[in-house]
Amino acid sequence: MSQKLKQTVLIGLFVVFSIPVFAQVTGDYRSKATGNWGSASTWQIYNGIAWVNATSYPGQNSNVGTVTIGSGNTVTLNVNITSYTIDKLIIGNESGADDTLSLPNNGDFYVNIMLIAVQSDGVLTWVQNADLHLPSDAIIYNNGGHIDTDKNCNNSQRIYLGTREFSSCKGNGSYEYSFDEIESALPPPTSNGDITECAQNPIQTLTASATPPSGAHVVWYTATSGGSPVSPTLNTVGNVTYYGESVDNSDSSRRSLFRTAVKLTILPRPTISVSSAPTCVFRLFSPTTYQLEVTVSTGTVTSTAGTVTNTSGNVWAITNVPSGTNIVVTVTGANGCTNQLPVTAPNCACPVVNSPSSGGNKSYCLGDAVPSITASVGFGETVDWYDSPSGGTLLLLGNTTYTPSGPGTFYAEARNTTTNCRSGARTAILVTQDTPPTATIGPDQSIFTGGNAIFTVTATNADTYQWQVSTDGGTVFNNISNGAEYAGTQSTALTVKTAGADKNGYRYRVLASKSGSSCPSTASSSALLTVKVRTVITNRKITYRVDM
Repeated sequence: MSQKLKQTVLIGLFVVFSIPVFAQVTGDYRSKATGNWGSASTWQIYNGIAWVNATSYPGQNSNVGTVTIGSGNTVTLNVNITSYTIDKLIIGNESGADDTLSLPNNGDFYVNIMLIAVQSDGVLTWVQNADLHLPSDAIIYNNGGHIDTDKNCNNSQRIYLGTREFSSCKGNGSYEYSFDEIESALPPPTSNGDITECAQNPIQTLTASATPPSGAHVVWYTATSGGSPVSPTLNTVGNVTYYGESVDNSDSSRRSLFRTAVKLTILPRPTISVSSAPTCVFRLFSPTTYQLEVTVSTGTVTSTAGTVTNTSGNVWAITNVPSGTNIVVTVTGANGCTNQLPVTAPNCACPVVNSPSSGGNKSYCLGDAVPSITASVGFGETVDWYDSPSGGTLLLLGNTTYTPSGPGTFYAEARNTTTNCRSGARTAILVTQDTPPTATIGPDQSIFTGGNAIFTVTATNADTYQWQVSTDGGTVFNNISNGAEYAGTQSTALTVKTAGADKNGYRYRVLASKSGSSCPSTASSSALLTVKVRTVITNRKITYRVDM
């Protein structure tokens, strides 16, 4: 190719083609000086923050993302790179000066470089007859630069893609392209990215896309070479790879030598359905919850509330969901696709439970056993006993009868044994401890026949009295009543009226009691009645009565 024609092609390519932009990432290399590829002093490496001097050459110790030759440097390829892979080699950094990769010697150069792009100020040159061996799936294209040889152009300056005889300087014989044809061909389009989506309902349509060089468009195929143009779409679950080729808008015979692959994938979504409807769970002393069961085609289940457990295979239980809380249950497949199932909370409101009916207040006397109290409830219900009208301490669970340890007010709450729903109010039942009465009788009484004797008693915790008399010296006592012989038989003072000698030696006591008290009457000790007879003394027909 003449120098003038080369310049014309370079200018045209520079104007027509778009320039790829590669942002540096940690581990990328760029040239800093003219020198051999195998010399670390030729290179800088990006450490994630800044470019620093390299301590090894690209491909010596690790895989590399991008290597750029720029700043007017010439890098001589003097090593093979077969242990590691370089994703991109960019020859030219658009600074204006020639940036060159030179193949210096006769022989074979094996390099695992997947893409070589020769930019507008880039030069890929052969100093001697040499073979450049790239991987079978590598791409090499010109983006406005120059692919040439410093000596006579012949078929001993060659590029191999694996075993494929891709290009020689003249392109004669079995070689597919000459260097001039590589120079004049369009760069392949730049992929806008593979597309992977989860299937929608109804199924969506994916379309492959790529950006062609300026002044060109993309034609799609189903293979890396050959075939007929197709529409690059996918609307079924599965995947397909399309290959885009750059085609000049003005000359359809001018195309890219390589096609750009774009993969479209529609992933299947897992299915999810309710296999056991939401049911309320009423727990004693814990908030009401609900639970349900779902069955999925595959994957892992999560929920916005509650506890999720894989019970068996593709069956999952969601438990402990707070009452009244709507949830969304999500299944996530191994491919990352999800499916969601909204669940409306069931009505877990408790039915009305009536308060228990009291079995009555109870009382007992000090020293006696504390009586049991009872409450009655409806069918399927029981009673829980508390020490407070609300809240408080549970005294006894699930029994209609309760025996307290002492006096007080106790509260019965009705509870449904199936749902554990409770009555809105508690029924109060009072247990009272009564104190026994006391009765202290006054002194014995002594009167003359026909006189009145008054016995008294001092009592506590008493408001009811009953006097009794014993005619046998205190063995048997019988009640007495008001009448001709007695007055005050139901008071604290008993009057024995006009006592005759027959009452001499009678003993009297009182039974003291308290109205409404559970304590029995208390009997006082007894007091003795002495009835004396007056003595008559006669002297000289004069009679004297002497009180004895």
